[in-house]
Amino acid sequence: MLEVITCNILLLTGFPAAPVHQKPQRLPFGIAWQVKGAWKEEGQDRAISSGDAVRPGSLLRPGEATGRHSILVLLPDGQRILYECFLAEDCARSFRVPSLYRRPAPFAVDLLARIHEVLIRRKTDAEFGTVQKHRLPRDEVLTVLEADKQVQIGGLAAALPNGHYTYNLQPLNHEQLRQFQVALEKTKPFVTLALPSSGLYDLTIFDQWNNPRIDLFVAAIEPEQKAKFVKQFADAKALLGDWDEDYQGWPIHDLQRAYLESLLLDIKPQSGNAQVVTTSVSTDSTETAEPRFLPRPGVFDGDTGVTLHCDTPGAVIHYTFDGSQPLNGSPVYAAPIMVKGTELTIKAFATAPGKKDSAVVTGIFRIKDDN
Repeated sequence: MLEVITCNILLLTGFPAAPVHQKPQRLPFGIAWQVKGAWKEEGQDRAISSGDAVRPGSLLRPGEATGRHSILVLLPDGQRILYECFLAEDCARSFRVPSLYRRPAPFAVDLLARIHEVLIRRKTDAEFGTVQKHRLPRDEVLTVLEADKQVQIGGLAAALPNGHYTYNLQPLNHEQLRQFQVALEKTKPFVTLALPSSGLYDLTIFDQWNNPRIDLFVAAIEPEQKAKFVKQFADAKALLGDWDEDYQGWPIHDLQRAYLESLLLDIKPQSGNAQVVTTSVSTDSTETAEPRFLPRPGVFDGDTGVTLHCDTPGAVIHYTFDGSQPLNGSPVYAAPIMVKGTELTIKAFATAPGKKDSAVVTGIFRIKDDN
């Protein structure tokens, strides 16, 4: 018989609570991404929009309007969580953002904080670049502007066959003019472009039949900036790549573009963005207690059995393990769920007679790859 361990206090960050005599510790936040419909964080009046900060462990509530509600949450420990609901009965539930399962590295905290600062300056979803024209392959390049105002581009552009191309150039500095159908001859294992100055540029490269081939974002820096920026961008690309490998579906290209923008425009995180560690105890006796995972979500050395528990007597737990939202018709939990050799995302809510359904909770479990 499995032993059940109960705990009524949920730590928002997932880290051990500081003794009461210590000052509250300030910890990082996540980012809301591609928000559809109306969402609010419990206790906050302002609606959440794309790019807003989201606290680990916070409770998100969909709006009352009909239609699809969805929100993608990106956390600085690499977790990527999608919440969505379609019917009024499903949108009546809340969604609990997972706690951080590990303490993020300072660079990871800075990365998301910088990206957040860039995104909140753009204001509207249309400026996020998440909808691609032509659905082209995308790439981001940091390159040095030489004395002759030319840059050498590698990456996807370098992989193009030798031949004749053209490109459209859109400077992010709106004081500079856009350029159209600029001739480009590729004869080497890289592409050489002429740019007006250092800065940030959106490019679309077309082949000789005027078919768009690549959506390219170029950050052109002065030679003296190379030592400062090249390593930072390389580290950012590596970290985002690791996160996407662990929790697939990260909007890597959009985030890399925002990070380059923060570097070149010197957009730094605001000190007030750090979140204070607090605890949250449910006092609503009319709501079913949230399911809990044993063991807690995280990374494990080998195959692991996950049990679910609810403190409300007589409660039934509905769950999914494919990342989709659990509904009233979803399977009822009855036995431990095995995580074998891969990642498993478990979402669950609890329901009990005479009470409102609990919030949907999410646990992401991964088995270490020994290769």
